[in-house]
Parts: sequence; C-alpha cells; structure tokens
Amino acid sequence: MLSLAVPASPAETNLNAGAILARLQANRARKDFSLKARLFVTREQIVPVELLVKNTPDEARTVYRAGKTQLLVVQPDHGAPRYYLKGTGELTGPARAGKFLASHFSYYDLGLPFLHWPEVKVQGEDRVLGRDCYVLETRASGEPYTRAKLWIDKEYSALLRAEAFDENDLLVRRFAITSFKKLGDIWIPRGIEIGFVPKAQALPSVEKSRLEVNDGSYDVQLPAEWFSSESFGAGEAAKDKRP
Repeated sequence: MLSLAVPASPAETNLNAGAILARLQANRARKDFSLKARLFVTREQIVPVELLVKNTPDEARTVYRAGKTQLLVVQPDHGAPRYYLKGTGELTGPARAGKFLASHFSYYDLGLPFLHWPEVKVQGEDRVLGRDCYVLETRASGEPYTRAKLWIDKEYSALLRAEAFDENDLLVRRFAITSFKKLGDIWIPRGIEIGFVPKAQALPSVEKSRLEVNDGSYDVQLPAEWFSSESFGAGEAAKDKRP
C-alpha cells in the first residue's frame, strides 16, 4: 500500500539522496496488516475499501478490495512495482495509468514507483506540516511521469508529499499524507490525498480524491495465496473465495 511506517528512532543527518531513499524503504512494516478505509472519489462519492498487506523480507504485497474490484500491487524493495487487476491480469504500459475505482488515484500511483527511479538527487530542504524535510528529485524515462519531487521527513524518514510531472514538465499529480495513525507498534498514513491537475489548466485548478483509513489490525496472519499474482489473471474474478 501507500504504507511507510514511521520508525521509533530518528534518522541520521547529512545523508545523500540514495541513502535517504534507502532509509525510507527500510522503515516499511515487516508484519502483515489489514485496514478498513473509505475512498472519497469526490466529496459526494465515497467507496468502502479494504486493504490487505502481506510483508516479506524482500517485498510488500497489497490487495485493494472494493466490491468486485480487486487490485494487487507488488512493491519489491529493489525494482519497479507490478500491478494486477482481478479478471484482467498484469497491467503494463499505459494500462498502469488507469483510474482506481474512477478516482484520481491511478493504479500506478498506488505503487509509489518514483521511490525506485534510478536518477535521484537532493534539491534542498523545506517544511511540510511543521516538519523539516529533505526535498529530492527523481527522474525516469518510459514512465507515465518523467520527474517527481519528494518531501521526506528528516527525522523519521517518512514520505509526506510528492509532485509528479509529465513529459512537458507540467505538474499533473500532487500526493500528500495529511495525517498518520498508530497501528500496533508502527505508524501508517491515515489520510492520503491525491490531486490531479488537468492539462492546460493553471493552478489551483486541482481535482482531488482522498483515501482515509478508519481502522485496522497489525501482526495478522494473512494467507499467502491471497496475494498470488496468478490468482489475478484473466477469468479469475469469478473464482475468488476470500471471505
């Protein structure tokens, strides 16, 4: 998920860009957890969503469930995320940019791929939500976005904000964690907001969706077969037997 657990101890200072991202990745939860959330597609349209997160030493797998829609996001510690939609199979190329439940969250956004892009540098420092942050810039080619700016809490190495730019270097997405929630012995994002900037429109013309976590359980035992990419292949939607 968009889950970056806040560590119990502060981060080191004077880190280079690669080390900052490495520490952020190291802070992810190591045990399974489940969440109940509401997706505010718009202010008026609200969809209940269940998030199931399977953590292993090498990756995190998150299933987003809402009615008949089920999305699996595989986030390896090293390498690009992969996306699987129940009944469709793996999403690649432009299909990754499809809207999740008609919201402004794309499938691609939910994988936080810019945390793994090869080109990264420190741009400076800033304050977000009253917190001192490193500001990083990451770049990639052949992706839905070509550049992203990241605001990462200096003390706890948590992602607080991101902005994504298209091939014309126009801002198209604003991502923000607006609050955190303690779950067991970790902290997870409670409020996650995505802002979409339509092309040819000047700021502040931003359309927004929001994912808000209501409740959850940490250190639960989730069956590995729930997170098998093979079960998300074409024709598998009708075979799902999860409770």
